[in-house]
Amino acid sequence: MSEEVRVGVYICHCGTNIAGTVDVEEVTRYASTLPGVVIARSYIFMCSEPGQQLIKDDIVKYKLNRVVVAACSPALHELTFRRAVEEAGLNPYLFEMVNIREHNSWVHPDKVQATEKAKDLVRMAVAKAIELKPLEDIKVEVNKSALVVGGGIAGLAAALYLARMGFMVHLVERKPTLGGHTARIPFITYLGVRGDELVESYVKALMAMPNVKIYVNSDVVLLEGGAGAFKARIRMRPRYVSAKCNLCGECEKVCPVEVPNEYEYGLVRRKAIFLPFEKAYPLLYAIDMEACTRCGACVNVCPVEAIDLEETEKHEDVTVGVVILATGFDPYEPEREEFGYKLSDRVLTLFQIQRLLDERGPTKGEIVVNGKIPKTIVFIACVGSMGVGRKAGRYCSRMCCSTIMSCALKIRERIPDSTVFIIGRDIRTYGYEEDLYWKALEGDVRFVRYDEWPEVRVTTEGSIEVLVRDVTVGEYLLIPADLLVLGVGASPGKYLKEVLKVIRVGCGDEGFVREAHLKLRPVEAPTEGIYVAGAVTGPKSVVESITHGMAAASRASSILSKDYVSAEPMIAMVNEDLCSGCLVCIGMCPYNAITTKTLDGRRVARVNPIVCMGCGTCVAACPSGAMQQQGLEDRILLAQIRAFSR
Repeated sequence: MSEEVRVGVYICHCGTNIAGTVDVEEVTRYASTLPGVVIARSYIFMCSEPGQQLIKDDIVKYKLNRVVVAACSPALHELTFRRAVEEAGLNPYLFEMVNIREHNSWVHPDKVQATEKAKDLVRMAVAKAIELKPLEDIKVEVNKSALVVGGGIAGLAAALYLARMGFMVHLVERKPTLGGHTARIPFITYLGVRGDELVESYVKALMAMPNVKIYVNSDVVLLEGGAGAFKARIRMRPRYVSAKCNLCGECEKVCPVEVPNEYEYGLVRRKAIFLPFEKAYPLLYAIDMEACTRCGACVNVCPVEAIDLEETEKHEDVTVGVVILATGFDPYEPEREEFGYKLSDRVLTLFQIQRLLDERGPTKGEIVVNGKIPKTIVFIACVGSMGVGRKAGRYCSRMCCSTIMSCALKIRERIPDSTVFIIGRDIRTYGYEEDLYWKALEGDVRFVRYDEWPEVRVTTEGSIEVLVRDVTVGEYLLIPADLLVLGVGASPGKYLKEVLKVIRVGCGDEGFVREAHLKLRPVEAPTEGIYVAGAVTGPKSVVESITHGMAAASRASSILSKDYVSAEPMIAMVNEDLCSGCLVCIGMCPYNAITTKTLDGRRVARVNPIVCMGCGTCVAACPSGAMQQQGLEDRILLAQIRAFSR
């Protein structure tokens, strides 16, 4: 290379996360001996303001033109350090970050071996940095509209927040109605309102705004492009019932098909043509074609000819500047026989008991089991969470404890002579819901803490007994129960994997969508221009979901309020002299970013820099080596390989 390479290397202690296993000072001394390195330092937290300032000062003092930081995952702080070197006057793409925490100190117990591995990683990073060339961000004109995927309370809050700022909003919901699980909650204690009334207030506000378009019974089937200029295709599945519907209900009466009603969590059955619930939006009947036999009985009796069984799906293409993913969660579904589930009609889930306690629910608020009012009611907490249950995760579902206590208090209020037990490993009524715990104690709700899974026995006569070891007294209790309620938690949405095939963001260990950074970027996906809201990132209460939705909208507005945004230039580029025009890359590109052009009478590939996401698929597929990814060219990777073999 023509310029003199001057590399600065910075090794982070990360408290004891790295320094507890890696001899950071030894790695720093080693780094100072590498070719091209003019300064090597270590610091307890390189990502802190003093750590960043140290790098900035050295860039000026030592005239550094390459910077290497060995610290945690680039997913967490690569952007932080790029900004720091740019503020010091250095091109941000002349910076290289190497992971010696997750890839080294956290997985290797032997300090000597971990230190040697850190040296290898730093040596390879320096070799790569020497080969880097300055790159310029791609300038993209911002489309002043947003796509919100998911019509639960988080999606509604995000859509309304953006709409009130004047941006066009496309709100897409998979189900035939808006509101998600919130619309089925009888009462939200902290807000003092019913769930369906809260949803209704949001929907009315959105409907009154001319810059909002709502798609129900729809999903996003294609997403291309990047921040500022996403291109999305929305599939609108047929409802088979038009806006002419007058809600007379004659169609429902004659429908011969019955299936479990998912809006009542399977407590009752519904017809194949159905009205989701009393305050649904839109307030129209819908037809479930998975259950419908197309007998035509509903068509024949409809007095306003609102039903069309031949209706077909439609598609609409929209261009948006940002995407907010708010597809929510699904209740944990216990396996058959898990804590007696589905072995007896006396075993219900937490979501089912909520519907039974609702005055607008299937029993109008009455709790009757086998024709009798239950007198001993037992709740088991954390089913599906905290490792309780066969398919359980290892996380707290946050809203379960508070919901259990709300239901327990409601039961004590309606059945004063009842005995209510709450069996739990931990009780977590944090923040504004803490008083629920004290109200439950004062309301004579009995708490039993366990350290072993409770055992549920269902007799042939259908009676239920719960055997549990009470940690407090150190004895086993055998509780005969008239009604057992499983406090099920939240699981990743049933269709989340399908959604993520289109909206390409990653998941964490539990299956929920992973944020770019849990603390520093909690509503941003790692992909620029895509934001996350509500329970799609993990269990949340209604209030938290609303707050999260508004926060996601606020961050999204930071892009929408600009005329142009910059996209990373780490994209594929074509060496037109080497390109043979075989077009293998076009078939391999998952983003449809590659087309062709004619150059000197021959066909060559052409990459659209706005659409390309830098996945590298085309680079791996190109037989001639003409396709290269900026910042990861063959010469750079070969330099790293040679450095490793030294």
